[in-house]
Amino acid sequence: MRPASLALALAVLVGGAGCRGAMPPDIRGEPWPEANALFTSDPMWRGGDGAYSVDLGGDRVLWLFGDSSVRTSVTDPTRSKLIRNSVAIQTGLDPTRAFMRFYWRTQDRQPASFIPEQGDQWFWPGHGIRIGDKLLLFYGRLFQQSPGQWGFQDIDWTALIVDNPDDEPSDWHITEALVPPGEHDVSLAERAILVDDRIYAFGNAVNQFPGGLYLARFDSARAMAGDLTAMEWWTGTGWGDRSARRPLIDIGASELSVSFAARLGLWVMVQSAGAGATTLAVRTAPNLEGPWTDLRDVLRPQLAPFARRP
Repeated sequence: MRPASLALALAVLVGGAGCRGAMPPDIRGEPWPEANALFTSDPMWRGGDGAYSVDLGGDRVLWLFGDSSVRTSVTDPTRSKLIRNSVAIQTGLDPTRAFMRFYWRTQDRQPASFIPEQGDQWFWPGHGIRIGDKLLLFYGRLFQQSPGQWGFQDIDWTALIVDNPDDEPSDWHITEALVPPGEHDVSLAERAILVDDRIYAFGNAVNQFPGGLYLARFDSARAMAGDLTAMEWWTGTGWGDRSARRPLIDIGASELSVSFAARLGLWVMVQSAGAGATTLAVRTAPNLEGPWTDLRDVLRPQLAPFARRP
């Protein structure tokens, strides 16, 4: 379990970027321990996997976590339970001065997943986006195929619509959106971005390693109304249906971020360069469709101890 962290501050040092295969600008990372304190402010919430953030507007930021460790005893810090997902609301945009409140459900007086399991299936978060007065959240659906920590299997992805995102998460009205049937080869969305009137969503090929990183797009009005069935995929030369899609990057990465760096005039992708105790690395591109550069390492963080799933 990787604890959620704001430990990375990126500094742009040298401009310039080329076509695919070139290196991105000289971007370096630095630890940000003051921001890390935001994630240790609740004595009951001990850490979470994944960590996606969504701007809710104003001074509020939603955080989405996968497997999360929650204490079950106020007096005994060694007693905790692993739940499949949790969320938090950050109030204040400066994480060194902000306030964080964490949310999960309670079942039989024990911590339970914020998005509840469906039988033997559970949900791990992707990214999300708020447009107007609604919030769209992407989640992957999984199950335990075989015993052990790595025995999980992806089933497909789904999308949830929250029609009252200004309320406390415990009071949210959540409905499941319509998604294309049979979309189980690529899990959306590692990152959801609004450009003009379309939502662009990055997704990884699932149940294969290494797998590619793909890009899809939706009409934003239709998607926020709960219908994501009409989607287009990047084909390498334009936009088409699922049969024509091609990966942006041959080897993708789970839990990545993509944002536009105005200072560079480029899109910047931040990811782990591998799995486990590895480096954080970046790519850049002039457009969401690419071409994306090769990876450049920016920081090797000091990782917290790994917590095994039961």
